[in-house]
Order: sequence, then C-alpha cells, then structure tokens
Amino acid sequence: MKINYGRQYIDKADIKAVSQALSNELITTGENVKKFEKKLVNFFQSKYVISCNSGTSAILMSLLALNLRKNSNVIIPSVNFIAAANLCKNFGYNIFFSDIDPSTGQITPYYVDKCINQNKIKKVDLIFTMHLGGNPENVLEFYKLKKKLKCFLIEDACHSLGASYLIGKKKFLVGNAKHTDITTFSFHPLKTITTGEGGAIATNNKNFANEIFLLRSHGITNKKDLNYDVKLSGYNFRLSDINCALGISQLKKIKKIVNLRRKIFKFYLDNLNGYKDVIEIINAYKYVSLKINGPKVV
Repeated sequence: MKINYGRQYIDKADIKAVSQALSNELITTGENVKKFEKKLVNFFQSKYVISCNSGTSAILMSLLALNLRKNSNVIIPSVNFIAAANLCKNFGYNIFFSDIDPSTGQITPYYVDKCINQNKIKKVDLIFTMHLGGNPENVLEFYKLKKKLKCFLIEDACHSLGASYLIGKKKFLVGNAKHTDITTFSFHPLKTITTGEGGAIATNNKNFANEIFLLRSHGITNKKDLNYDVKLSGYNFRLSDINCALGISQLKKIKKIVNLRRKIFKFYLDNLNGYKDVIEIINAYKYVSLKINGPKVV
C-alpha cells in the first residue's frame, strides 16, 4: 500500500472556478491575479503579496530584492528543501548549514549562534528559517536575533500556510510579515492549498514589494502597444489567471483543508501511541487542537 507524503484537495467548486477562468478574455495577467493577491493580503494581514509561478521563484526574487553582494554569508537549516541552497550557490553566497533541533527539525537561535561560532562568521547577511511540518517555531526569537545581527531574515513558509503563532496572548497568522523581512510560500499540490504550481511573497517592505513586482514580469513598468518601459532585467515568473482562479477557490476552504490535515495527523498520533519506546513526537497534541482564527476568506 502506498501512503502519500501529501496530495491536493480538489472539489467541484475548484473545477468550476478553473473552467470559468478558461472562458475569460484574459487567461493570464488578468483580474484573477489581482483578486488572488488581494485575498492573500487580507488573509495574512500583510501590506503586500506578489504571486509567482513557484515557491522557488519566490525565493529567487526575494534574494534579488535584498541585493546582497557576492560572498555574502547565508545560514540555512540543514533540514530543508534544496531550492534555497541551490539559489544561494548560484548567486555566489557563502552557505553555512545550521544544525537543527532534533525534536522539531527546525533551526533555533541557539543552533544559529553555534553555527556562527564554529565557522567563525564575522558578519551574517541572511538567515533562512523554515517551518518544517507547518509549525512556526521561535518566530519572535529569530526576529530579535535578526535585529541583533543586523541581517536579513527570509521565512520559508511553504509548509505553514494557514498556521499561526502566539506572541504573548496575541495570535499572528504566518505571512503577516511583521517579524521577518520576507515570507515565501509554495502552492505546489503537496502544500496546504494549491494552484497547480505556484508561489507567493509576502512583505511589509514597500521597496522589496516594488522590486519583486518588477522582477516578476521582465522589469516592465509600463506597456502601451509595443512601447515598453523596462526598469530592470527581470524574468517571466507570472502566475496565470487559470492558476489564480484555482487559488481563490482553494483559499475559501483553507480552514477545512487545514483541519482535515490535523485530523489525519491526530489519527496517526492515536494509532502510534503504543510505540512510544521507538517513536517520539514532541508536544504534538497541542498542535492538533489549534484552529485557524484568521480573517474570513470570501
């Protein structure tokens, strides 16, 4: 029997939304793109969201927006997808892999300090955090560390769309970008919601948002007939209206999808409870009981 690592949840409403998008005059760079981005802004409560064609593109454009010099020092979790490391290597950065907490699979400020000391790093330019399994850990602590080190912080939230974290008694939805420079998302079928392939960048920094918006579509600011105003050397990382139609439909039921995933998670916990001598899951039940309290998506 094959047990999937994860898979998409598609219903009749999603199929209808995509079919309707195919009937629109514009099936790319149309109203669905703007609508999807606006709904993500309202959901995350961030200032800016820019959609793109993959989570990898989201990281690439984020790195370009930061405008780091060659040989910049970047710390990445040792447990992570290869995308961030590949891109940093291609940009000519010095990559340092931090150890992770064995109980969460995520880096902590302690392990980042250990990485800095062991490698005798004089200046850290960028830290990546990654919410392995969708659970945001040490968000405030990393924000404080970012300010202490005077470095940039990119939050790779590909696993954690719909997750939240507490600071004091106040709850924040991942993607609000209040405690990081940039948050990146993936909408691959394995993720919480899907657009087929796709991604997004959330930030509260206007300069970063403007730069990423230009990078997404060839650096073009104005287009009238065949006259293009090109401000920088960009790419074609756009997400089509068809993809965004699916994203809009998926976002409407994100609470249902997340709670279904938690139900599956709890099923595993309950049935593995008799194997504590070989399996250890730290604080798992408190995450199963969490609910999404973000703004209503309509």
